[in-house]
Amino acid sequence: MPTAILILVLSASFVGVLAAPARGQESQRAIGPSVLDGVYTSAQARRGQEQFEQHCVSCHRQDLSGFSGPPLKGDRFLDQWREFPLDVLFNVMQSQMPLGNPSGLPPSTYLDLAAYILEANGLPPGGQELTSAVVAKVLLVGPGGPKPLPTSAPALIAGCLTKDSGNGWFLTNASDPVRTLNPFEFADAELAAASRLMSGRDLFRLQNIEDLPGATEAADRLVGQKVVAKGILVRHEKGNRLNVAALSAVGGACEP
Repeated sequence: MPTAILILVLSASFVGVLAAPARGQESQRAIGPSVLDGVYTSAQARRGQEQFEQHCVSCHRQDLSGFSGPPLKGDRFLDQWREFPLDVLFNVMQSQMPLGNPSGLPPSTYLDLAAYILEANGLPPGGQELTSAVVAKVLLVGPGGPKPLPTSAPALIAGCLTKDSGNGWFLTNASDPVRTLNPFEFADAELAAASRLMSGRDLFRLQNIEDLPGATEAADRLVGQKVVAKGILVRHEKGNRLNVAALSAVGGACEP
């Protein structure tokens, strides 16, 4: 694995973003179909609604708006999970729910519940029921289709590391940010995928590097190199930035 700078930064904006999924999983996978393609049936969603009323209402309310548990529909819910493969959400549901009895329901019940949640978020039904095989292959997006990641999302970005004297570090010619479950370290497959990300025209300030002892010298050695950075995405009218948690070289010198 290429030498990586691992900077453990707990941003306040990161607290509560995820419901503690596994640390070793990769960034958003390159997959084709999405939940807009009709990946569940209306009959399956009705079964899911019945199960929801038995097991989930006390934490998430009848209308899925959330109570002691988070909301399961609406913009807040979608912004937390969209642009992830559907199995990221499904695995959290299956491993952590219901409260007091995690993984206590049959696998088919979790699939039915997922179908109901998709329906509640305005995502269309289709002719085939949602299965574990389908869950692993489709992207979760909102009714309007894929969108750029929102602020506070754990993200991975590839680009050219540039230093502006007195003004800090930046990623130039940066790729579009993609979701990551673990913003603190890289899996080998992530580094391989990052080297294939398309160069873009975006500019991201890399925040926090200069505040961490020893990190500036390591970053200086990567100036002018193709790198991949992970951290918390912050979108701002005065310029987008990434609160950096990990940085690694991925592909040699930047193109002139």
